[in-house]
Amino acid sequence: MEILFRASGIGNLMVESRGVVLTELQKTKLEEYKKRNSGDGKPLTDTQRNEFETLLSKENAKPELSDTAKRFVEKMWLLNEKGFYQDLDNKYVDKGNFNEDDGIVLVSEVENEMLHKNIIRKTIGNITGECDCIEIINGKKVVKDIKSSWSPVTFMAGDLNTIYEWQGRAYMMLYDADEFHLHYTLTDTPRHLIEKEKERQFYKYFDKLMTDNEIEVLELKLLPVYEQIEKNMSFSDGNYTKEERVKTFKIIRDKEKEKLLLSKIPLAIEYYKSIKLNQL
Repeated sequence: MEILFRASGIGNLMVESRGVVLTELQKTKLEEYKKRNSGDGKPLTDTQRNEFETLLSKENAKPELSDTAKRFVEKMWLLNEKGFYQDLDNKYVDKGNFNEDDGIVLVSEVENEMLHKNIIRKTIGNITGECDCIEIINGKKVVKDIKSSWSPVTFMAGDLNTIYEWQGRAYMMLYDADEFHLHYTLTDTPRHLIEKEKERQFYKYFDKLMTDNEIEVLELKLLPVYEQIEKNMSFSDGNYTKEERVKTFKIIRDKEKEKLLLSKIPLAIEYYKSIKLNQL
């Protein structure tokens, strides 16, 4: 079976092992030390020479996967080889999947640009992905991913993290696009998820030994809680403007970063092939 890495999770491969990769400051210092070591500038002190050798050893270290990357590959292996998938009951993912069209409509209205749901999956080598929308904006090809936030709290906290940045870079490579736009949206929670939240509150206080009358009293006491749940999970009632219910991050294509991404694939495949369920 061909090993394919999905764009949505490929950012896990880009999380580096702590202390293994040079920081930008360390790269600058190493270049300075290289010049001075070759006779261009002041000679290195003993302390600087020790630091130079440490930095040089990091630069020349064999590339390796971080623990985060390895755990990601292991989950892939379990799904592909054993059919095991852990995250079956996830309300955040459930809302995101259920509200995908609502998010596209909201972004379309805010940007005054009719977006269309993309249904074409692209695969290049061992990388595969299907972005939400592809549009031509001001002469540039733009790929979009639309996230449906669970609540105003998660919406405000939404950012362009490592996972989403590399998801976007994978999409730009797959679709040969110029830009990636990540849109966080705040759309009304589906009715079945609202009812689940109410049910969860009910069973916090419910006891199977309760009488019908006691259950009725409990339901009455929980009415204000149920009303607050409705308020917390509905956003199109006028209390929130459409404009403030969309948050957008944009990045442009960087082919040098794509090379870095592609360099991780052989390492991930090598590790995938080495995995055993009972490995030590």
